[in-house]
Amino acid sequence: MYKLYWCPDSGSFAPHVMLEACAVPYERVLIDIRAGDQRKPEFLAVNPMGRVPAMGLPDGSVMTESAAITLYLADRYPEVGLAPAPDESDRAPFLRWLFFMATGIYEADLRYYYADRYTEAAGSAAEVKAVAGRDLDRLWGLLAEALRPGPFLLGERFSALDVYLLMLVSWYDPPETLLQRHSSIARLCDLVRERPAVARLWDEYQRS
Repeated sequence: MYKLYWCPDSGSFAPHVMLEACAVPYERVLIDIRAGDQRKPEFLAVNPMGRVPAMGLPDGSVMTESAAITLYLADRYPEVGLAPAPDESDRAPFLRWLFFMATGIYEADLRYYYADRYTEAAGSAAEVKAVAGRDLDRLWGLLAEALRPGPFLLGERFSALDVYLLMLVSWYDPPETLLQRHSSIARLCDLVRERPAVARLWDEYQRS
């Protein structure tokens, strides 16, 4: 059985949705970030980075990194249709946009909201945040263009990419600002929130 270590408003959302969509048995373990659970020895033994998500696999090994877990589950259960097969033409753009989001937008989000972690120079966190904000504007613009004609990142084909994108949108503060700026992203988010696996988990992940 899978074991997902999760918390609201975190990168565990996309893997969590994948587990629900694949309809596989799993256990979930809440890691209360505000209480510092991620720094406790019990969790550090699971993920020495002290970050969620982490996922225990049926063979006893552990996976980390939200994009990696998302891709693993999509490939592990191809009958669900959440990722193109390796020999399909859509596979290349699927991988491109998954890692674009994971290494671009996800990383810029961390720099923006946790700017103090990216510098040791006194008073420079504001500059780090400003640069990250400009990066986010540019990256979201590129993603919005990729959604034309859409409505999904693979055109008419819904995939795990779209769940991952919705997760990143939910971190934007406030999301409405981004959605008003990019109608193609807003349309995708509306469609993805209607998916049953997403709807079952959405409220649990929204934390003020």
